Amino acid sequence: MNFANKRFNVAKTLNCGFKRDGKLFVRRDEIVNGFTAEIIIDAGGSVTTKIFDADGEPYTLHLVEGASGSFVGSVKAAHEKLLTEVAANCFDEQIYSSAQALKVVAHIREKFSDAPEFLWDKFPNFAVFRRADNRKWYAVIMVLPRNKLQLTGTDELEILNLRALPDELDALIDGEKYFRGWHMNKRHWLTLTLDDTLADEEIFSRLEQSYRLAARK
Repeated sequence: MNFANKRFNVAKTLNCGFKRDGKLFVRRDEIVNGFTAEIIIDAGGSVTTKIFDADGEPYTLHLVEGASGSFVGSVKAAHEKLLTEVAANCFDEQIYSSAQALKVVAHIREKFSDAPEFLWDKFPNFAVFRRADNRKWYAVIMVLPRNKLQLTGTDELEILNLRALPDELDALIDGEKYFRGWHMNKRHWLTLTLDDTLADEEIFSRLEQSYRLAARK
């Protein structure tokens, strides 16, 4: 089971029957024919499992590549089902990987009580934030290759689109910290990168200005 883009949630984990054991969270489940699975999650969210047979002896055949047989298959299927359940019920979805993108989402939730909206099936990591009173957009997080902004490299980059005053935009755009709005109205939107090029405080200040600008008719 892939735990990529998942964030460990302690409260959910405890509600799912896990018990604290020092810095670990542990649960034992019976799976098939008296076999049990021990699931261990550490404080950082790393998951390990151990399978024991009916006599309490460790069982590892389900991990052996090429191992076949109906019983091995049933243990493997039960193990995978268990991990899927743990991923779904003990972890939150974490769409973004950069610390700064996560801070922006958290700041918006705390400051404006707004949650991201994912409007496009084709772009599952494009998030829109709107004012609750008039439903106008004030922030958009996107993920795109760096070279789309004429930056060096092709690795993916998380960006933030914000509203800005047209006169201010002309002075801000420098192709390093600030860019014309990516796929937005370039007279009213700017783009900045969420890779610590700008300090959090500067991003939050511009985010709050964008929120105010979205209130205008």
